[in-house]
Amino acid sequence: MLSLDAEVKEFFERGGSAKFGEVEVQKEVMEILHARGIEKFYKHQADGIKRVKRGENVVVTAPTASGKTEVYLVPIIEGALRGERSIVIYPTKALSRDQLSRFREFGLLGVKSEVYDGDTSAHVRERIRKEPPHVLITNMDMLHFILLNSHLFKNFLSSLKYVVIDEIHIYTGTFGSHSSNIIKRLRRVHSKYSKNKLQFICSSATVGNAQEFAEQLVGLPFSLVDARYAPRSTVKHILLNPPLTNDGRESYTTLALKVARQLIGKGRKLLIFGNSHSVVERIGIVARETNLDGIKIYRAGLEREERRKLEQEFKCGSTDALVTTSALELGMDIGAVDSVILAGFPGTVTRVRQRIGRAGRRGREAKAVFIARDNPLDQYYFENPHEYLKGEPESCYINPQNEFILKPHLLSMMRDYPASMDEILSFPMGEKLFSELKAEEMCKEFAGCWIPTKKGLRAVQGMNIRSAGSVVRIYDVEAEKFIGEREEAMAYSELFPGAIYLHGGEKFVSERLDLEKKTAFVRKLGYETSEYTVALRNREAEVTEVLGERDSLGGELSYGRVHISDEVYGYVVKDYLKERVSSRIPLQEPLRYEFDTLAVWFDFPEEVVFSVDDFPAGLHAVEHVSIAMMPALTGADPSELGGVSYPAGRMYVYDSTPHGAGLSKIIFEKFERVERMAYERLRKCRCQRGCPSCILDPQCGNNNRNLNKEAAKQILEKLNK
Repeated sequence: MLSLDAEVKEFFERGGSAKFGEVEVQKEVMEILHARGIEKFYKHQADGIKRVKRGENVVVTAPTASGKTEVYLVPIIEGALRGERSIVIYPTKALSRDQLSRFREFGLLGVKSEVYDGDTSAHVRERIRKEPPHVLITNMDMLHFILLNSHLFKNFLSSLKYVVIDEIHIYTGTFGSHSSNIIKRLRRVHSKYSKNKLQFICSSATVGNAQEFAEQLVGLPFSLVDARYAPRSTVKHILLNPPLTNDGRESYTTLALKVARQLIGKGRKLLIFGNSHSVVERIGIVARETNLDGIKIYRAGLEREERRKLEQEFKCGSTDALVTTSALELGMDIGAVDSVILAGFPGTVTRVRQRIGRAGRRGREAKAVFIARDNPLDQYYFENPHEYLKGEPESCYINPQNEFILKPHLLSMMRDYPASMDEILSFPMGEKLFSELKAEEMCKEFAGCWIPTKKGLRAVQGMNIRSAGSVVRIYDVEAEKFIGEREEAMAYSELFPGAIYLHGGEKFVSERLDLEKKTAFVRKLGYETSEYTVALRNREAEVTEVLGERDSLGGELSYGRVHISDEVYGYVVKDYLKERVSSRIPLQEPLRYEFDTLAVWFDFPEEVVFSVDDFPAGLHAVEHVSIAMMPALTGADPSELGGVSYPAGRMYVYDSTPHGAGLSKIIFEKFERVERMAYERLRKCRCQRGCPSCILDPQCGNNNRNLNKEAAKQILEKLNK
């Protein structure tokens, strides 16, 4: 029992024993698996291997440590012994290096495995191209470059059989939309070098639409294998809500370290998950300042040697705890873990399960501690612990038909292998995009086909597969150098003149933003401050095309294309230690950004609009708390959604990505669930007029003015009757 000054809820999640199945595997492959301690296969492993052997594309939904690797490992190794090759795509370079050792265990059988990514040296890359391995381990970014230079990989591609995409739930939104186009380009290039059919094996955490999403990502039919038959440890769940003080809630990071102090020592090992680099760094700094020895920071961005050192120290027990972001959420081998702390809800139930799954291996009871932050979603799950553990998993989403994403991939396709006019015209929006590329002198005719010009080649080589649309280049005026870039859709609200901008752990102040030339000029702040800036904005939405309509909660719910006009007219300066506004500053010239995207909008019933006092302020509050609930069902970051509400009774929620990332469609399908969650949060929040735990949004473009919590409760109560 933890001894803490906090509101506490505890319950047990009982473990389960494994169920086994049978599948025929080559004797020499099985002998190496025996050496690893694998004597027989779980039922989902056997089912998955059988389906792959029958030639099906398979997606395996599996929690952490459920043995999903064997579902693709066995077919890949048996294929290698027949002379077939495979690509295995992991979401991170660290995971690629970690998993390489699993494949190299089969080197005794003559199976060669290599990693080909940004950390691979030039001479090793050249060797891989000349002497292709049986198993090539890479990531989606590097696969894009492999395809651009496909002629160098002709020998490998001609005998390619299996493509594995691990952790496909990572490939959502803009990144997933790019990835879908890269996979389709891979299928095209492979068809140029081989008459054989590619076979795909995907793995995923437990999400709401794994089979549908795999089919959308790859463009082929899939069979679903559910890893429900893997063994599970018993988990003791402890949910903590920091106590309220006169200045608000106690810091959740401080409480996380108080918990850590009670969970480590005597050989016990702990992972502390934070939801951002800054949170992880802050926990690490406070741990050092309070002499909490044995806690170290592990996150993306560390040098590979430093990461490996930390992994080994944690495995051998010289380090008691690692404070980490999602870097250790995936299947990295770091040995047994006794407890995990979730410093804040990670956005989705799936990520909760992934993080909890890191503890309690080898049949031992695990402790999983969730510490709620002072925001609507965290407080909702603290008040509804069953939803925290057993709630509906989010659905993954992509929009590979996004025009801004399609265009660079059409140009990339021409570089992968010269494109015929038939291929160009059969490409989605091919005729329109091809005309634009020709007009921009990005492509040229070559031997009856089309290839990129030098200008086009520079464009595809510099393409960022984690963004859509134009980017703004950022320059440090003192150092006189380029320091980074930001998507245009975000730049106008983060880099306006006077904005405090964080980059590489340092604070800058923006001096000038030129949206026409897509450039921003910043200067290092030069002094320590706890201040930050928030844009003040006016938003308008206009429907351009209705794609779907249905009745919902007594009103009418619609989904379609909209035109968004977003104007930044000023900003406020806030102190994050006191959460108070210190100044309010208008811009000399407002910045206006307009774009087309996808949205869902709800027309509230007239009896609700006219029966609730101060309906407009109540609707504004409903918009805030509704959007706060949506990441749990979509897996989206809150910044990927925007909202506009009108006093007459219409509320819009739109994709912040120009031309849409696919979020709005999920919200259209799950709108009733969103509003039930929003009502529960307002009903159970104990504040009187509104607080960060319910309706206050730190990024509100109106600085949280014109909000009415009581009116919002009445609106949602009437809808949810």
